[in-house]
Amino acid sequence: MGKFSSAFFLAVLVIGCIFLPSCGGGNPTTVAPPVAATSITITPSGPVSLETGHTQTFSATPAGGSFTFQSSNPTVLTIANNGQACAGTWNSVTAPQVCTPGSAGTAEVTATAQGVSSSPVIVYVHPPITSVSIDKVPGQPQTQRTDCLSKGIVHGPESWLYEAKAFNGTTDITSTVGPFSWQQINPASSNIVALSTPANGAQGCQLSPQGQCLNQQIVTASVPGISQIYATASGFSSQPVSVETCRIKDISLASAGDPTGAITSFLVSSGTSTTLNATVTDIANQEVTGVPLTWNTSNPVSVGVSSTGATSTVFGGTNTVTSPAAGQGTVIASCTPPTCNAGIKPSLPIYPQAAMNFVVQSTSAPALPSAYATTTACTDPIANPSGAACTAAVVPITASSSTAPFAAGTPIALPGSPNTLLYDNNGTNAYLGVDSAKFGQQGLMVFSGSTVTQATTVPGRVLAISPDRNMVITSDTKDSPNQVFICNNCSGTSRTVTSFLINGATAAAFSPDSLKAYILAGNNLYVYSKLDPLQRISLSPTPGVVGEDVAFHPQGGFAFTATSANSILPYRTCDNAQLSSANLSTANTPLMIRALPGGDSLLVLNPPNIDLVSVTSLTATLCTGTLTTTSTSFNLGQGSFIPTQFFVSPNGATAYILGETSAGNPPTRLPLIITFNVAAQTPSVLSLSNGATPLSASLSPAGNFLFVGADDGTVHVIDTASGLDKQQVTFPFPTNELCFGPGTPATQVPLSQVQILAASQSGSTTTYSYNLISGPALKLGQSITLSQMSDGGNNGTFTIAGFGTDALGNPTFSVSNSLGVTASGQSGLGTVPISCNPDLVVVKP
Repeated sequence: MGKFSSAFFLAVLVIGCIFLPSCGGGNPTTVAPPVAATSITITPSGPVSLETGHTQTFSATPAGGSFTFQSSNPTVLTIANNGQACAGTWNSVTAPQVCTPGSAGTAEVTATAQGVSSSPVIVYVHPPITSVSIDKVPGQPQTQRTDCLSKGIVHGPESWLYEAKAFNGTTDITSTVGPFSWQQINPASSNIVALSTPANGAQGCQLSPQGQCLNQQIVTASVPGISQIYATASGFSSQPVSVETCRIKDISLASAGDPTGAITSFLVSSGTSTTLNATVTDIANQEVTGVPLTWNTSNPVSVGVSSTGATSTVFGGTNTVTSPAAGQGTVIASCTPPTCNAGIKPSLPIYPQAAMNFVVQSTSAPALPSAYATTTACTDPIANPSGAACTAAVVPITASSSTAPFAAGTPIALPGSPNTLLYDNNGTNAYLGVDSAKFGQQGLMVFSGSTVTQATTVPGRVLAISPDRNMVITSDTKDSPNQVFICNNCSGTSRTVTSFLINGATAAAFSPDSLKAYILAGNNLYVYSKLDPLQRISLSPTPGVVGEDVAFHPQGGFAFTATSANSILPYRTCDNAQLSSANLSTANTPLMIRALPGGDSLLVLNPPNIDLVSVTSLTATLCTGTLTTTSTSFNLGQGSFIPTQFFVSPNGATAYILGETSAGNPPTRLPLIITFNVAAQTPSVLSLSNGATPLSASLSPAGNFLFVGADDGTVHVIDTASGLDKQQVTFPFPTNELCFGPGTPATQVPLSQVQILAASQSGSTTTYSYNLISGPALKLGQSITLSQMSDGGNNGTFTIAGFGTDALGNPTFSVSNSLGVTASGQSGLGTVPISCNPDLVVVKP
């Protein structure tokens, strides 16, 4: 059977072959010959440095070709049929296994196919390298300084020529190793220096066959800062050597129309623009162009700039200042690490000689502001003594037109009870702090639009938001241990959080370029930097002296701290040095400091006084800047008090102050708002209608409306021009409430609850008999909600107007209710809700 099958298949194959063209049957078909390669490329294509006894694999393209590899000097380099080269001799070129080291020298490798050859690749074969060194080539032209290269427009950009040497032990083998590769280690994204290979170098240069220097490199100034360069040969690297493009020491700003820079304040109309030029000088006293400056504005809503500005071949940098809306702000350009003066330790920021002040005026009506209110009542032991279940909400306050009243909108529930509410400087996000992490269950809340997200690892009060809006500082003084949190990219999903064990931090401020933050905690000033380790500075050797507040000068180069020792201490931002020669004394403890938007003055609140501090002289060269200040004190006429809020209008014309007395628990709030006219240097007061006491206030971006949350449960809208309390915005339950209890629909959070036993009607007055179920006794003026009564006219929300007893001796309360009906034997429910007063109010910038 097997023989038959074999014969059968053989016959089939023979018959089939007869009909195949290749077997002589059918029409013949011409098979095209392989296309000859027109060019061959060998990889690696550049010079190769190879230690004796080491190997290197070469390949050629086009892929799939049949190549023949050749070495021009087989005594130095042999190459196998598969393209594997040996710095010495292979045991076999068809099946290479062992590479026996040979002598030093050079060889050229080529690949050939179908009569076409590649360009040769030179291979340098050398003894083992034990060390590599790099040094400046001697005899070079002198540069402006010996410690750095200037990029100055007159003499620069300057260059140095460096030379690399390779050694085997103590023997210099540089001439045999071939090309060195050069690299730099940069502290920033931009190269501090530019590296280039000289076409032919100085004495000691090892030239390639093409005339390029293999072991020397031109190092040219590029970006101010310190970098490290190193050279590598055959995989062996030198120790890095530091090189510096001369650091920046001085920045001066001027408008395009005023090259002298004498004008530092501008009155502009909204919608216009102004060009600012920055003249930048390095430590070689050379003007430098194209410096990566950081530009900042103190009020992006009114005064806008690009954060990076524009590259200039004439100036250190340039920027176009826009004026979107009425207001006032300062603009600075700084050399901020790590993009400028990079790699210098500790970091060395340089700030301009003066900030440029812009006052923006608009002939059109200002945009209608949007305010937001919330409450701290849910966790307040006085407002909510029983700790009843309570959810706080943020409620928007808007007006549909310039003639329409402001009204409360739909509440947005918060995942935690807030203790602070701050907006970033352009109104993108608001941040609400919380007292405690509650074991990781709650944290900083980010409010944007109508949504709220939460960073559960960031508890505490919000102390500061960076001008670039990327960082938020919170201080947790409730959990143990106390901590300060720096939340970076806190509004995004990729946030990072850094925490420090800082006890009792109460105030913080960021430098205008957001590089540093000064944090006050007790007797200590902590300096946070993006680049340097946390630094702790003692404010005073005297025990008991504590820091009260901190603020940066708008120019950026200096910060001011207020201490309980009746003093203002200036610090230099670049090195955090305390400038004792510029210390100021105050008549009373300075509790709050605010910088005026004009850029040259500060207001210091030390009740009963307010001090105007003027910077009369300021220098900001390198890190030796100094300042001179003077102060004038004014009595606010309200006696001693503790300020709870202190802010300045966007145009810098008026300061607003809320406060409380130091006595009582809780302390008694001032029944008025103190204002201070900065130009006239005179105080005045604003009062709320119905005798309400202000709890929190915020000013509209145009400065025309002051929104004041008060203890009457409303937000008062004050026209700042007339000082009149023109409207009171209410937050009725259940449509616009600031807090609510559990359940669907939501319930009111009870302060007290009573059982209604009976109702009697007399004219328009309804008197209810009751028993107290829970909470404190009822009080006159409280709001009470009645439900579950048999007659609907007896249900509703009323204000308690009087008390008494009925014929059975039960206590009674009376309300104004014309719809009431006499009814006995009732089992209704009366709820006095907690007072969710709008004690956190903020206007979106």
